[in-house]
Amino acid sequence: MFILKAKSDFAAKRVEYLFDAMKRDKKCDTSFAVRNRYFHVHLIVLSACSEFFGRNIHQLSETFSPFDFDVIDAILKYCYTGEISIDDRHYDKLMELANRLEVKIPPRYETVDLSNCLEVLKSTEDSELKTKAMDLTLENFETLHKTQDFLNLTASSVIEILKSNYLNVPSEEEVFNAVKSWVNHDNANRKNELAQLMRSVRLSLLSMEFFIDEIITFCHSCAECMTTLRQAIKDKNDKSFIARETPRRKIKGIKMALVGGFDFDMANTIDIFDGLKNSWTLSKNIGINKHSFASVVVGDWIVIIGGKNSSWDTLTSVEYIDLKSGQKQPLKPLNQARSYFSAVTLRHGSSTDVYAIGGDGGGILSLSSVERWSSKTGYWEIIAPLLVAVNRHSASVIADKIYITGGLTRDLTSMNKVQMYSVETNSWTYRAQMIHGRHSHSSIAFKGKLYVAGGYIWQTSTVLDSVEHYDPSANVWTVFTKLPEPARGISLGCFQNKLLSVGGSDGKSNLSDVWEYDEMNKSWKASTSLSRKRRNAVAHVIPFDSII
Repeated sequence: MFILKAKSDFAAKRVEYLFDAMKRDKKCDTSFAVRNRYFHVHLIVLSACSEFFGRNIHQLSETFSPFDFDVIDAILKYCYTGEISIDDRHYDKLMELANRLEVKIPPRYETVDLSNCLEVLKSTEDSELKTKAMDLTLENFETLHKTQDFLNLTASSVIEILKSNYLNVPSEEEVFNAVKSWVNHDNANRKNELAQLMRSVRLSLLSMEFFIDEIITFCHSCAECMTTLRQAIKDKNDKSFIARETPRRKIKGIKMALVGGFDFDMANTIDIFDGLKNSWTLSKNIGINKHSFASVVVGDWIVIIGGKNSSWDTLTSVEYIDLKSGQKQPLKPLNQARSYFSAVTLRHGSSTDVYAIGGDGGGILSLSSVERWSSKTGYWEIIAPLLVAVNRHSASVIADKIYITGGLTRDLTSMNKVQMYSVETNSWTYRAQMIHGRHSHSSIAFKGKLYVAGGYIWQTSTVLDSVEHYDPSANVWTVFTKLPEPARGISLGCFQNKLLSVGGSDGKSNLSDVWEYDEMNKSWKASTSLSRKRRNAVAHVIPFDSII
């Protein structure tokens, strides 16, 4: 038997030929008209994409007529090539036409994160993606309701968010402020939605002073609102009504995962905090078999990058743990072996990119190299290097910019320099220097500012208790409330809208302490301790149904 296979691009070239033939009206067998423009197509190609075309060949003009030509062109191109290129403003109409034609278009988003969750909530019909987007929105509402994406939501989407018992807000005042901002964004067209929106605000939970000064002042011109407000005033005097009818907001069952550590004993297990049970538990041994690695969360994965093995060799290996199944699988390795480095994720188009930055190169004390992994390609690529080579630094993301704070240089200096990366220019620039030089510290983006805490100064052998925060718009660092105890290798985390400092080392022994920042009293207070002592880990928020 003789078998011959064409080149891998054989099918793609046939598709290109058919699409080109359609554009040039060549060998087409079916036509339909929309507003004096004729579309000539190959029925067999369209029918292969959806049986709708074969069943409704004589109604194509009627089906397509309500849609813009850009949308029609895009859907026809998809039927031929499997590709879509269309302006975001036409996306909703594109999906409407696809549903009419029974053409199945893949989900627009591969993963859902803070940068796109409101857009996903608004546009997707995929129930799984929508659930993830809603969970992220509810958990991070205090930040998200101040964004343009929130202001662009429909009234029905806003109401769906506000009515949830799992909305994470410091007080009901925040809910009203979100309503006020959304209405004021387009007051002329949205004031008619105000009465319905106000029914989603738990009015009985508001102070009478706020009720009079803010609520009535804003709603006084809406007769329907005033009827609701008069009833709310009566209800506020009925304590049993408040307890019976007005549940307070509460957090859905999300978890925090503390991943990694300085040795195998730490790194082969994960500390899990359950927000509903208010307790830490230790995961089973997940067989990472390395330490001093970096980790990030990508969708339902915890990605484990680099690190050192039992012989203290620096590694290029990368793997992920599936939070749904608990299984561990390999990914493409790094180009450069590295440990004591930092890693962050950044949304770029439809891809979630992972950045591995600096670190110890195994024989090279501090690296300047940076590489990026794309969820689309699955490969690591080398990008612009750091301005200063560092290890034991920290990285955080604010407004699509990566900030590298401090670190240990090749001449063993704990530096206070801050390096910022821009995806648009693929370049690093310096920003205002920190107040203290430090390495082995932690940083986190929290409520629009960058917080840096703890660490070590090599030059003076000092373990730090200092905390400072950075305002990107002003390019200024400010002293913040000190940690309760000096610590290096701590993990800053954000959980249930609170800033946490977790674990670390006081220079003599590892710590299991967890401290929560009390914004009201401007102080750190003790929280539930870890199930074991841990340092040099990274805190991640993970879905409540994760099984690790």
